[in-house]
Amino acid sequence: MPLLELRDVGRDYVSPGGLLKPPRRVRALDGVSLSVERGRILGIVGESGCGKSTTGRVALGLEPPDRGEVRFDGRPMPAPGTPDWRALRARMQMVFQDPLGALDKRMTIAAQIAEPLVIQGQGTRESRAARVAELLAAVGLRPDQGEAHPLQLSGGQRQRAVLARALAAGPDLLVCDEPVSALDVSIQAQVVNILLRLQRDLGLAMLFISHDLKLVGAIADEVAVMYLGRVVERGTPEQIFSGPVHPYTRILVASIPDPFRTGPRPRLSGEPPDPAARPPGCPFHPRCATAEDSCRSTRPGLIRLPGGREAACPVTAPRAEVPA
Repeated sequence: MPLLELRDVGRDYVSPGGLLKPPRRVRALDGVSLSVERGRILGIVGESGCGKSTTGRVALGLEPPDRGEVRFDGRPMPAPGTPDWRALRARMQMVFQDPLGALDKRMTIAAQIAEPLVIQGQGTRESRAARVAELLAAVGLRPDQGEAHPLQLSGGQRQRAVLARALAAGPDLLVCDEPVSALDVSIQAQVVNILLRLQRDLGLAMLFISHDLKLVGAIADEVAVMYLGRVVERGTPEQIFSGPVHPYTRILVASIPDPFRTGPRPRLSGEPPDPAARPPGCPFHPRCATAEDSCRSTRPGLIRLPGGREAACPVTAPRAEVPA
């Protein structure tokens, strides 16, 4: 049984409009189905605005789905803000993209790491202090840095503090939303290595959201590619990066820098469609070089292919074995 499961999840946002503008409904997620097993890492990749971050927030129950269902450990996700949801928050935590924005500039790092334990009513003052010291060491921070405020630390040190705080209450699931994209390249590898070591040692499940395909391919057990609020391909990193099926995935993979690549690379044409005015049929067909007439009228679902992978393109996919 998966630890986290999203079943045909939809999420809409409505802009209020104005005197001369009617309200606009934007469909951020459109029938997303994903699952994360215990101790495994699911990577989510795609362009900005494809729904990656919304998927993470809905997965944690920070936002309710408008359609479909989110299940955690076999049970429906409680409504946000309810006592059951607050109790469940100890088991699932978010690592944010901007560590400075995620930390309170007025509080010391040690106080912020201890805060989840205080909120959850875990331990005594002495045991919480010991837990903070343990977490500081685990993420590579010195004891004296626990007494510092966020502005006194570097970006990499702040992200380590955010990770320590996320781990404080002993979660089963981490949702990492672009956790290293705000850091210098020289620091990114250090933070990722710490994250993976702790994930492995603690047996955590992880939803890793990133636009960095190369990074996701190196750390994930499974990869889901999203486009305009939908999953268009899903499989192991080897399947996705060595033989992508969906035309969008092929372009993303071709965009990964490779000094040994010869010949022209396929490129995306145009901009993603307006989420408030989605095209009929396949949402990718206005930018797809292999689109057929049926793509303009029929919206494809995921097709299960040999090896367990799935892709939402009957034109380029091998013959489907079993409908997803």
